Amino acid sequence: MRLHEAGRALHLWNRGHWRDYVFSQLMLLAASLFLVFFVAIGLGVDRTLQRFLSNDLPAEQVRVSPPGMQAGFFQTELGGLEITDSLEAAIEELPQVASIDPQVYAHVPAYLEGLLGGQPYYTDITLEGVTGSFLGDSVLRNVDWSYAFEDSASKRLPIVLSENLLVLYNAGFAEANSLLGLTPEGVVGLDCEVTVGRSSIASFPHRPETVRARIVATSRNLSLFALAVPIEFVDQVNSIWRPDRPRAYSALVVTAGKAEDVPDIVRHVEHMGLRAETRRGIAQRAEVLVGVVTAALSALALAILVSAVSSAIHTLIADLRNRKYAIGVLVALGTPEERLALVFSFQILLMSAASLLLGGALGCLLAYGASEALLSLSTALRAAIDTLAVFPVGWMLLGLAAVLAVSTAIAYSFFRKLLRTPVAELLRR
Repeated sequence: MRLHEAGRALHLWNRGHWRDYVFSQLMLLAASLFLVFFVAIGLGVDRTLQRFLSNDLPAEQVRVSPPGMQAGFFQTELGGLEITDSLEAAIEELPQVASIDPQVYAHVPAYLEGLLGGQPYYTDITLEGVTGSFLGDSVLRNVDWSYAFEDSASKRLPIVLSENLLVLYNAGFAEANSLLGLTPEGVVGLDCEVTVGRSSIASFPHRPETVRARIVATSRNLSLFALAVPIEFVDQVNSIWRPDRPRAYSALVVTAGKAEDVPDIVRHVEHMGLRAETRRGIAQRAEVLVGVVTAALSALALAILVSAVSSAIHTLIADLRNRKYAIGVLVALGTPEERLALVFSFQILLMSAASLLLGGALGCLLAYGASEALLSLSTALRAAIDTLAVFPVGWMLLGLAAVLAVSTAIAYSFFRKLLRTPVAELLRR
């Protein structure tokens, strides 16, 4: 039988039955569309999350902080347990500890002023003193990370800006107030002035001091919550404005010799009454949350897909049962059972393949369109993220091929079983 004759035979065979087939195949198309859409968006969100959270998150680091809450010069439980030099020394003596990088908040606010795009800008800020090793050589390449008030005449105060803080500013404040959005590349090199001891929300008896400053770099370090400056400068600020307060660290970033030593350090630190949190754990919790949502959506889409495949097979099987007489005639005329089973199986394979591929392609287009639409709503997101959709074409095609193989195998096995029915039974009306 030639190809066009086979096509003609299929057309005559299915005449009057296409409506049922079209309905079942539309279900299959919709199911594959949703499955591909959820998988593409879920993988894209997961990749974006890992991009933001996996940077500077070595598994061997622990962030140690006081039990109270501190945000700049605001601090709860003042007078309670604080991280003093003696506590730092006790933690440093632990055999599992390789190094400690302290963080110190300035106990007084500061005021930042400068020019951005030719327009003046000013804002209250919080200074956070950190060491050069805390930021790392990749951030402070060719940067002199040291400063004191005595240096104000000869050099500028170096500032490292948290990229996470930059994203929050762009998404939560700049766009809401129709202000210019900022990118990491756009802020590096900006000159400004920092006035310590001056704020729009608080006043201090000591005379404010103004120093020239420059943003020298940005950092994605999740332990950096404010504007990072050299730690000796913040120590000097605290000793001048708040001489009554003993030196205390806002946090310690403890690096273990091996990642396996982290649980022991956490136990020791918590026994001292301090909080200990692994930086890797922060990312893992967020990744688990996104993973659960992605898995739930994918499971829903997969359930729809299984239902659609079952519906397609059921529709074809029901149709064949209604046409037992025609099948009996073909068998009585000597048509081999194997050939009939292959013809019927090829029909469901061909129809399902077309529906799955078309649905998958539409799902990719929908995911791409949704990603572009969401990113177009925020210039800040557009600057930080290239896409919210990921298309693992190889895995998607493999999954669709697996669905086709399973559905065709199930259909073939049923067709063989049906064709073993005695001819007399098939010809009975």
